[in-house]
This record gives sequence, structure tokens and C-alpha cells, in this order.
Amino acid sequence: MAIQSIRGMHDLYGAEMSAWSAVEKLVHKTFQDFGYKEIRTPVLEKIEVFSQTVGEDTDIVQKQMYTIDRSEEHLALRPEGTAAFIRAVIQHQLHRLPGAQRFYYYLPMYRYERPQKGRQRQFFQFGGELINDASPEADAEIIALLDQIYKALGLKQYEVRINTLGDSESRARYRKALEDHFRPLLGQLSEDSKARFERAPMRILDSKHDADQNAVKKAPRIGDYLTDSAKAHFESVKRRLKQAGVAFIVDPLIVRGLDYYSLTAFEFVSDQLGAQSALGGGGRYDGLAERFGEKPIPAVGFALGMERLMLALEASEKMPKAPGGPFLYLAPLGEVAFERFYPLSLALKRSGLDCELVYEKDKNLKWQLKQANRCGAQYALLLGEEEVAKGVAILKNMSDGGQKEIALDHVIEEINAEQLKQAHSA
Repeated sequence: MAIQSIRGMHDLYGAEMSAWSAVEKLVHKTFQDFGYKEIRTPVLEKIEVFSQTVGEDTDIVQKQMYTIDRSEEHLALRPEGTAAFIRAVIQHQLHRLPGAQRFYYYLPMYRYERPQKGRQRQFFQFGGELINDASPEADAEIIALLDQIYKALGLKQYEVRINTLGDSESRARYRKALEDHFRPLLGQLSEDSKARFERAPMRILDSKHDADQNAVKKAPRIGDYLTDSAKAHFESVKRRLKQAGVAFIVDPLIVRGLDYYSLTAFEFVSDQLGAQSALGGGGRYDGLAERFGEKPIPAVGFALGMERLMLALEASEKMPKAPGGPFLYLAPLGEVAFERFYPLSLALKRSGLDCELVYEKDKNLKWQLKQANRCGAQYALLLGEEEVAKGVAILKNMSDGGQKEIALDHVIEEINAEQLKQAHSA
């Protein structure tokens, strides 16, 4: 059997690759419109970057990380972006720069889990991160940015769900209330929730197990345990989102899967993705830097999964159309014509014009025109020995069959003018 790609890791090519590239380009532009600068972290990190931040006892660290042991080094393929980002912030002292700092990244992530629709072992994420700003306005900006990305792509069928996880004092009060609620019900809970009860009872609220749903529905809500400052922060976030025109729903069960979040948490969900309804999400994580031995760094951000995004675009019939064929097909008839067209084809490409020249020098006119149609060219440029002698080529419109002579010495100018004319009439 021929060697194939690893399960859960896919090749991208053809029309699918073209669609991905179009979406990636638009998302990059939206980040840049909001003033975010790109940052890239290595695919390999020391394992402590994730075990000390995501948590030693989480599924990501215990079950899903791809690890490599080389001599005395214990390394891991990046399973998520935020911890590696904060490592880079601290290493390069980016938090020492004056004022709020805005960054984004687009990187492959790796988790060993059962592949399914919208969830792969190698998956791609955009991430947006805003540091050095503890204000509710920063939280609202991050949510508005993610909302704008989806809107720019034409998506409409999603909800923005927000919650507050409170500050440290709020969470301490809430943790005790959850422990008091869930302790008598432990015998009814799933094994995952029993384990979460010991280390992070708030994460039981995120359980999808049927056995947990009744207990979760009756659990106390964090809004009853917030300090005045945490409550004021959340009220300001909601007010700023309304000013920004971002519709949202307050959902007390939004807790996020990682333990380093505090205060604002949010998810964008869509009913077009089946069981995996989350399009993207994030929240505030001021305390994450402390797990690297640093003082808290105000930070808020989100992750957007490309695989989920592409599924949503497909379901909404908003998938970008694959680009058409080249604008120009060069059709040399004979060796002499090919000698003129080969350097011309490179000059046209260097000028930014999409053209195609087949490196077969003995094809007749019928074959060349058939090839021009097959590749979807808008125009064909025909050149035979007679045209070479006259110093002209024939420009043929492949849609209506019209044609005209153009000077060989001015082909680039003539073709660029024709392309501009087509753009204005489109």
C-alpha cells in the first residue's frame, strides 16, 4: 500500500487550497485593519510552556500533546497558541513596550485526538491577543474584532455568547458554592466531571455528558458571587459591545476549557456545525504570566479555528469561489514563435499579469485554442511565422471570438490596457 498522510492531517491543494488562501487573506487584512501586528512562534516548545500553563492534569497535556524527548530536552508540538505567545512576550519583553500592544498569529496546532468533522490532529488557528490593557474596552474590542472577521466573510448564522468568570475573590466564593452543590451528586456524574470536581469544579459546567446535564442546570450561577469590581467590569463590557453594534447573549455556562481565564469569557457558536458548535472564542487571562514566574500581564484574546470556519462558510454557501483561469494564454505556432513567447511570458508575469505558456513547441492552432479553453483563459495571444515577420501578434477574445492585431513590441502595454478595460466593465 502506498504511503499516505497521517490520520487527522490533510493535504490542501486545488480548489480547496484556493478557498483557504482567499479566506486567510481576508482574515489577515481584518486583523491589520484593527491595528494588530503578526507574530510567529516556533512549532516546538519546551513542554513546560504548556504543562505549567494549560495544566498538568488537563486532557491537552495528559492525552493530546505530541511530545519529543531528545537527550535532556522534553519538547512538545504546540497544542494551542496563547501559552507560546505569552512565553514570547516575556522572553522578548514585549509587555515593556509603552501602551496597549496588539498581536495576531496564524499557525498550525497539534493534538492527538480522534479526528472528526471540524477537528483534526493538525489544525490551523488564527489568534488575536491584546496585552497591557486591563480595561473592559479591551475585552469588547477583541470580541468586536472576531465579530468583524465573521461579518467580513459573509457569515450571519452565529451567536456571540459572553460570561464573566469573576476575579480571584469571586471565583473563590463560587468554587465553594459549586463544591457544595456537586458534592452530594458525585455518584451521578460522569468520570470526567468527578475528576474535574477535585481540581476545577467550574469546568463541570462545560461538560457535554448527558449524565451531568441535570446537575449542571441546577448549579449556582457565578453572577450571584461576583465582587463589585468584577460586576462593574462585566457591565462595562456589555455596554461597550452594545455601542459597537455587537449582538450578544449572556450565557452563565460559558467557562472556557482552560484554567487561566478570568473575568470576561466568550464563544461564537453556530448551529451549522453540528455537535461541534463553537466557531471561536476566548477571554481575559491576566494571570497566565504568573505561571512563568512573572507578575500578571493584562491580556485578552481569542482563537479562531480555520477548519470550523471553512465548514461554516460551506454550510452558509459563502465559500469563496475558486479563481478562474489565466487572463492570457500564449499560443506559439512553431519554434520561431516559441522563441519570442518564452521571454515574453516571463516579462508578463513579472509585470503582474497571469498568463500561461505550454512548453510544447510543435502544437497546431486547433490544439492551442482547445488548451486555452480548457485552462479557462480569457484571451489567447496567437503568433505564427507570418505574424513574427510582420512584428505583430493576434489577440483573441475567448468568449466572443473577436480578435485584433497588436504590436509585438508593445504586448505588455496592450495586454495591461485590455485587462484594465475588463476590470472596469466587470
